[in-house]
Amino acid sequence: MRFIKRIPRVSPAWAGIFLGAAVSAQCATNYQFHPKAWVDFGRIVNAEDTLTNQPSQFPILDYNGRSLESHGAQFTVTADLSDQMEGGFGFGAYKATHAIGSRQTNYMAVSLYQVFVSEARLTVYKGDKADPSLSATVGVFPYIYNPDVKNLGLYLLRGMVYPGILSGGFGDFSADSSKGNIFGARLHHAYGPFSGDLILNCELDIPPTFDWSLAYVGHVDLHPLRFGAGINFYRLLPYDPKLETPGKHPEVLNGAPIANYIEVNRSNPAAPDTTFFTFQGIKLDATASLDLQELLGISGPFAKDDWKLYGEAAVIGVRNYGTIYGKLSQRIPVMLGFNFPTWGLLNHLALEVEYYGAKYRNDLALVGNNNLVADWTIQNHPTPSPKPPSDSLYGFVNRSYYINPAGDTVRVAGTALDKENLTQDDLKWSLYAEKIVAGHIQFIAQIANDHYRPRPVATSIEASTGGTAEVFASPKDWYYMLRVGFFF
Repeated sequence: MRFIKRIPRVSPAWAGIFLGAAVSAQCATNYQFHPKAWVDFGRIVNAEDTLTNQPSQFPILDYNGRSLESHGAQFTVTADLSDQMEGGFGFGAYKATHAIGSRQTNYMAVSLYQVFVSEARLTVYKGDKADPSLSATVGVFPYIYNPDVKNLGLYLLRGMVYPGILSGGFGDFSADSSKGNIFGARLHHAYGPFSGDLILNCELDIPPTFDWSLAYVGHVDLHPLRFGAGINFYRLLPYDPKLETPGKHPEVLNGAPIANYIEVNRSNPAAPDTTFFTFQGIKLDATASLDLQELLGISGPFAKDDWKLYGEAAVIGVRNYGTIYGKLSQRIPVMLGFNFPTWGLLNHLALEVEYYGAKYRNDLALVGNNNLVADWTIQNHPTPSPKPPSDSLYGFVNRSYYINPAGDTVRVAGTALDKENLTQDDLKWSLYAEKIVAGHIQFIAQIANDHYRPRPVATSIEASTGGTAEVFASPKDWYYMLRVGFFF
């Protein structure tokens, strides 16, 4: 038996009214288009560390004196869906190229092509959209809780806990307010000088993926002072709890723990104590800024943020355990920055310095969970081991130099690989200059010794090593980068 629903007949007059209302609603929607394109080029002037952690399988990657280049574009559109609702969607693509070389490979360039989503979100507001008292956002969207940062910092939502790997570098996507870095939800509230954000974020970059982290960040704006504090329960809701402590994973080597994920204390040989490391942990973070231009009443042809002093500090993991993470003082990065006045010549001239006393190499070389979760060469993202690599993985000879399979030697004394000089990479710095011309053309220059990593490239040359380690492991190391771009 067939049931046919009779559709009411609509008179031409009513049809005209409905059509006119629909057209009017479409015309009333306000769309804003935000195209952006850029070209970067630069050079690693000095890089003392040219080692990989698997020299028997892969040639040494020597970035010393090598060139860097990237270019890309993105397009984002936002729409006012109503007085209290806004949507946004955007996408982009870029190509990054690194020149590498060694005594085996001489010289070559490797490139990476990637596409990304700048945002795909829906936001509901209460109050003024420019300064809402309450708003909720879901989807993919950019979120920068410390807008003063140019390079270093942003510890709460960038990087891991165990190990406390820090991230940064020129053009880092996590510090770009036009690119999505959160997949999840944000609840924002504000009352007077106080504002806060509750962030639910899904881990889609570093395996084990699909874990959910819950963070809260609050700010108090007492012109010319601004304070902030936050907490991040990193990987609070795991996709699979067994993956969070890989040394205990039942499928790893038939249940036997992997040395990369445990620490055995044999001070009592009769009953050795074993510590299992985990990917989960808690971060604490604090930010502050002081606008000296406003405080001292400084007048002149200065940019808005000139004379501003700002800083950030964090605790990367509140739990002490084992000898690797036994001291809280070695898990506290501190960053201090200052925007120098340029009397209108530049929009920003910022110097940032950072101290981080972690006693292990800032390296993501070891693939986590023995490839049970995902090999990063498949998805262009490395998985670090919670326990740093040991000397044996680097083939030390007399703790001063390394001999590779071809018989070449590479000096490591004075670098982060020298276990007797682990403070060589504790201090980082970055000098950033920016000029905006005609409101849409951007020129940026940066020289730094920071946390820059070449973007990973899944090739036979860079499989589990390229893009995993910081290029700079010595005070002598530095690079420069230049950018020309436009935005609307």
